[in-house]
Amino acid sequence: MTRLLDARTSQNKSYADLESTTILPANTPTPIGVVGLNTAGASGNVTVQFSAIAELRLPEPLTSDTVITIAIVRGTDLTGTPVAYALYGTGNTVSPIQVVTIIASDYNVPNPSSNELVYTLFLFCTSEATRIGMESFNAIAFSD
Repeated sequence: MTRLLDARTSQNKSYADLESTTILPANTPTPIGVVGLNTAGASGNVTVQFSAIAELRLPEPLTSDTVITIAIVRGTDLTGTPVAYALYGTGNTVSPIQVVTIIASDYNVPNPSSNELVYTLFLFCTSEATRIGMESFNAIAFSD
């Protein structure tokens, strides 16, 4: 039977703030959320499910080659194990406001001896952008 081990949320903002001045530098992967999951009591391998959202305001006029990436890694930096990523191109949009989301799983993760799994959510854009909000990263760990 599946056992819920832990559930965590890392939330920077729960709403859009069009007046935000938090800059996402161009071509610089930026951590926007970190969660540490307690896996004590896991029997067998662990599965972790994720959901995340981030909202950006891009400079106008939009360029067709702008790409936004949202990525999850196991660990606290980009040298960690990549879990999932999603790419968003802006070539077919007219709005400078972009919402990016990701839903992913990390399946059959060996339970670490520390009984803690740490995941980091990164946001990356090929153009400088403004982080205007809704930034939320959710993770739920289960075992067999």
